Amino acid sequence: MLKQFLEYARYLKPVMKLFIAALAAGALAAAASGFGFPLMIAKVFPVVFDNTQIPPEFQDFLARMVDPEHMHIAILVSICSLLPLVFAIRGIGTFFNVYWISIVSMKVLEEIRLDAFSKLQTLPLSFIDRQKRGDLISRLINDAANVQGGLVVAANDIIKQPLTLLTALAFLVYKVFVDPNTAVVLMNLGLIVLAVWPIRFFGRRVMKKAKQAQDELGNITAAAQENLASQREIRSYGMQEQQVGLFLGLIQRFFRINLRTVKYRHFLVPVLEMVTALGLGILLVRGHEMGITKADFTALAAALFMCYDPLKRLGVTLTNLKSAHASLERINYLLKEPDTMPEAADPVPLGRATGQLDYDGVSFSYDGARKVLDGIDVHIRPGEVVGLVGPSGAGKTTFASLLPRFYDVSSGALRLDDVDVRDASLHDVRKNIAFVSQHPVLFHGTIMENIRMGRQDATDEEVMEAARAAAADGFIMGMPDGYQTMLGDGGSGLSGGQRQRVAIARAFLKDAPILILDEATASLDAESEAQIQHELDRLVEGRTALIVAHRFSSIRVATRILVFEGGRLVGDGTHAELYASCPLYRELYDRQSL
Repeated sequence: MLKQFLEYARYLKPVMKLFIAALAAGALAAAASGFGFPLMIAKVFPVVFDNTQIPPEFQDFLARMVDPEHMHIAILVSICSLLPLVFAIRGIGTFFNVYWISIVSMKVLEEIRLDAFSKLQTLPLSFIDRQKRGDLISRLINDAANVQGGLVVAANDIIKQPLTLLTALAFLVYKVFVDPNTAVVLMNLGLIVLAVWPIRFFGRRVMKKAKQAQDELGNITAAAQENLASQREIRSYGMQEQQVGLFLGLIQRFFRINLRTVKYRHFLVPVLEMVTALGLGILLVRGHEMGITKADFTALAAALFMCYDPLKRLGVTLTNLKSAHASLERINYLLKEPDTMPEAADPVPLGRATGQLDYDGVSFSYDGARKVLDGIDVHIRPGEVVGLVGPSGAGKTTFASLLPRFYDVSSGALRLDDVDVRDASLHDVRKNIAFVSQHPVLFHGTIMENIRMGRQDATDEEVMEAARAAAADGFIMGMPDGYQTMLGDGGSGLSGGQRQRVAIARAFLKDAPILILDEATASLDAESEAQIQHELDRLVEGRTALIVAHRFSSIRVATRILVFEGGRLVGDGTHAELYASCPLYRELYDRQSL
């Protein structure tokens, strides 16, 4: 476990000075607790309760500052002032230890979350497709926060508590050295060793259950996200009660697992307190037999408490670390996921492409077993507008998705301007491609910001020109705040056609030489499709275009059509050629013409 935490020590580098200062503050608090507190009792109680004389040199020091008639009260005040002094040192050390460690842990949490989120931006889509989105969110948010909580507790106590234990033991050794009658306290050291066993026993069980609890929390987050994204379907099919039942089952399972974690975590404390009470009982019996004074007994009892209390706190810390370790494993699942689509070590520069595409014996499989594309050989000339048709699941969208390297070919090669897309940088490949999907994604922000995603350095005038080209300027200017109108998640507040126009404006603004239209009008009604189709026809002018077609009306501008069936290319030509020679194409076309 410690080895895995040490792997993350690099996150401490930017805040190492503050981390060391926090540990030093904890060490100061530990010294005040473990040695200063028992020593204060040993020195103050005899003077206050047994009229023991203070050292002569201290009396001489006070005599030079205080009238003889006030000597007694001066001695009492001076001795008793040790009490607030020790607690002040302990309190100041504890405050800065906790405060500085909190800053360090928040910075570490910030970096871990950023690294995990950044890794998600580069992992292949095939990895994202296999995951529950809510579980990924839970790893980023809940697990990272759990790691932070474990680090805060651990960093607060991992130095302070052992030092408290060691300084308390040092005081016990000191007392035995100056007064052999107090050697009875050494019998309690065996109990300190005994206290280690329950810490190890419960710690192992906490880690196992904490991992299961975090997995279940991920499932709950995934279920909630799926439910919120599917409210129209759930309500239209009357599935509310079923969804509540499914969610209830998940939270009840989480409750049962989490309850076991709580049981193991908190059962440790009473076990250690029983060991502490046993030690104090032994001290009472043997101390009475040996004739130890009340002051010595109180000091020894305080020192023993300062031995057992750190063990109890370390036990709690260990269980928290075990829980944090379980979350760390879930974060590691992201951070250590191998990149199956790495950038080329020495990428071939790729400027603005002409748009020539070559699929050379391309095959692809999502799962490594069933081929979605099988032996595709296609040459596409610059500026050619190519329609992709075929039954659902034939491989049309996959064919287009390989070009921007959403996925990499399983075998064969895909070249852009005679450069294998795997040999160029992802940035160079994708800057040459604009993409408009069936369900355009709009982000929370203004309409201006959403269009500007096509080209981040575009001016406001260029954004508005792109909107005019997409025939979006009219409805945008009709909104209360125009281009500064805020959109909700997913572009809520806009109709389907309006969202599609914003996406088309984004593509106009990017002005890439290659365009992918993935069933861009499939979700629109006939009237909206007819309106949008005019802008799409303008968009493809002068560009190489791949148009994934659900409706044949969307490929009327295509100069060439590819027909897919079962992952294979079964037709290639113009509409007239395919209608005459390709039975599948003729069947699909006639079906829509009815």
